[in-house]
Amino acid sequence: MIKHCLLAAALVALLTAGCSDNGKLNDDTLLMFTGSYAPADSAGIKCYSFNQQTGEWSLLSQVSGVSNPSFITLDSGNRRLYAVGEDSGKSSTMNMLTFAVDGSELTLCDSDTTGGAAPCHIILTPDRSCVFTANYMGGSISGYSLDSNGHFADTVRIIQFNGSSIDSLRQSQPHLHQLSFIPATATMLANDLGTDKIYVIPAPYTGEGITEIKMKPGSGPRHTTFDSTGKHAYMLTEISGEITVFDVEGNTIAPKQTVEADSLKAEGCADIHLSPDNQFLYASTRLKGDGVVIFRVNNADGTLTRIGFQPTGAHPRNFAITPNGRFLLVACRDTDTIEIYRRDTGTGFLELCGTIPSSRPTCIAFS
Repeated sequence: MIKHCLLAAALVALLTAGCSDNGKLNDDTLLMFTGSYAPADSAGIKCYSFNQQTGEWSLLSQVSGVSNPSFITLDSGNRRLYAVGEDSGKSSTMNMLTFAVDGSELTLCDSDTTGGAAPCHIILTPDRSCVFTANYMGGSISGYSLDSNGHFADTVRIIQFNGSSIDSLRQSQPHLHQLSFIPATATMLANDLGTDKIYVIPAPYTGEGITEIKMKPGSGPRHTTFDSTGKHAYMLTEISGEITVFDVEGNTIAPKQTVEADSLKAEGCADIHLSPDNQFLYASTRLKGDGVVIFRVNNADGTLTRIGFQPTGAHPRNFAITPNGRFLLVACRDTDTIEIYRRDTGTGFLELCGTIPSSRPTCIAFS
């Protein structure tokens, strides 16, 4: 484990738009971090400024030293960024980087192995005391405790899962894909594409007391998001291309509606997010007719009605919506671009208004 900070970013550009006179970010300008598939000697993680009023952007810094940093998450309070290193073996890594707003530098501070192959998602516990990865090929979850400065504080702990489902090619073993927390609780949910289950994992996440929610065979649970009230959850399946709406009460979630997202049966749904006002839900689909599906949310019960579809560049994976809801940005891996869409906050529809060139982008996170 690296216990001292090594400067891993050399390219630092000054903000030219969206800044005050002293060079600091103003209220309209966000820091935007991106992950990608990249070798360790390439700039796999980048930091941009993004003006959420105008859509203007500027590259601030970039960092190498992490192999395939495909998913990242931020602890803005402690000014930390955590990234997976999505490699195929048990030498796959969990990494912590620090960043400074004034200089927009990224500095690699901690790195250790996950003990599980191909980590594809990373998350902090609500109290910021632990960080966990979902290991797609390892069929497991790995976790580290964190000290008061956000550094890894112990050896890796692993929760291993077993089983399979009906798709012999894609579900021959567990494939943990995403972790999330039920709002206002410490209960973790783990989506397992390989076994068609959602695991409900109570604190302190030792592997004891885990329960299961069984989804439709061959569905392939991938990503879950919650509305801001904490009353509804929305889970996207990768293989069947459906969204299941859940009612949430305390530590329990119960399914109430399932709608189709992937009308072309491409078996490649990827990501799912709600608009900040909870009025619209978006889901990305890949492999055929790539794009973003748009749903209107019923304010009374959280159910969905499909209202539109926005074509995008090839292989849209993760996407993100600015906090003010004006823009939706899509990481299009196979066209080497991050596409910028202006959102009509009244209708939910999207209009392409710009692109950011970026090699094999996979993840977008706003600070």
